Amino acid sequence: MEYRRLGRTGLEISIIGYGGLPLHFQTPEVAIEAIHEALDQGINYFDLDEGGNQFDPQKVYLDGGSKIGQVLKEKREDCYLGVKSMRQTYEELKADVDLALERIVKGTKREVIDIFQLAFLDTPKKLEVILSEKGGLRALEEAKGEGKIDYILGAAHNPRTLKEVIKSGKFDVVEFPFNIIEDEYLEEVIPLADEMDIGTIVMKPIGGGQLRENAHLSLRWILGHPIDTAIPGMKNREEVKRNVVIGHHWKPLNEKELKTLQKMGEEIGKHYCHRCGYCLPCDQGIMIVGVMDIMLTPFLSFERKKKIYREVIIDKFKSDPKNCIRCEQCVEKCPFNLPIPDMMEKAVEMFGEDP
Repeated sequence: MEYRRLGRTGLEISIIGYGGLPLHFQTPEVAIEAIHEALDQGINYFDLDEGGNQFDPQKVYLDGGSKIGQVLKEKREDCYLGVKSMRQTYEELKADVDLALERIVKGTKREVIDIFQLAFLDTPKKLEVILSEKGGLRALEEAKGEGKIDYILGAAHNPRTLKEVIKSGKFDVVEFPFNIIEDEYLEEVIPLADEMDIGTIVMKPIGGGQLRENAHLSLRWILGHPIDTAIPGMKNREEVKRNVVIGHHWKPLNEKELKTLQKMGEEIGKHYCHRCGYCLPCDQGIMIVGVMDIMLTPFLSFERKKKIYREVIIDKFKSDPKNCIRCEQCVEKCPFNLPIPDMMEKAVEMFGEDP
């Protein structure tokens, strides 16, 4: 396995890390088997994600504790953990740090969170809250001083706010989506992080699964840039074995391979949501990004997608895509000119108007 220095943290981490979201949908047995395989293959960074449970203090980190937490009881010193919070305020983050320590690493040889993540810093407003006196960053800085966490990470899907995260000088590591489709980070974000010696972790290296037919090309392309690690989501042992080959034998793309990847990216990019949020808010109250996420994710079965669509988008948030009036304001605001009204119509067709 090849390792790279994670910016100023000085941590040497595997160039292929573990994107943990798919494990949330697996049984503990399948997840633990995959984690052991990853460790045996040299992967030493695990980026944990518990989906919607991240918003619920009663559930957050329990899934991680039942899966990677069990492995850590034997192999804590073999890996680094990235643990995230979706929340914003000082009190919320203070509580989340303690919950993560209690539910994931308690009873292991090293009861500390290596990298604690402030996630979804996608809007100037949320970043302002996080950086304020009553914001979550202060809680993490205190936790760092108390030895509860080692490093602080800022994650975003928006290159505009991510630049401000880096410029603040408050974060040791940044995490962002980057692939042949989402290559806008090449312009300023990656060079700025490199200049300031901030560690870089790439999420969605396979485009949220959209590039899975050429996953190996995508990973190799990403690692040809000044990136420290890419974290493809892996749901089982077999997927670990496939992806880890890149970490063992990385080499840059040749011209033919690059053209293949570019062609695929151009086609997918016509309908690919970058989750930057520029399209929001919608005057009709539609959660555009959330709807697209459910439509395009490869991790869920159709029936599971339909259930989430009904229970979350329709029932909980009252955000029905059928309310789209095709005003085109979202299209005008979208940096990638996606046909958003057409995609909202497709969501209604896919999941139906009836429960």
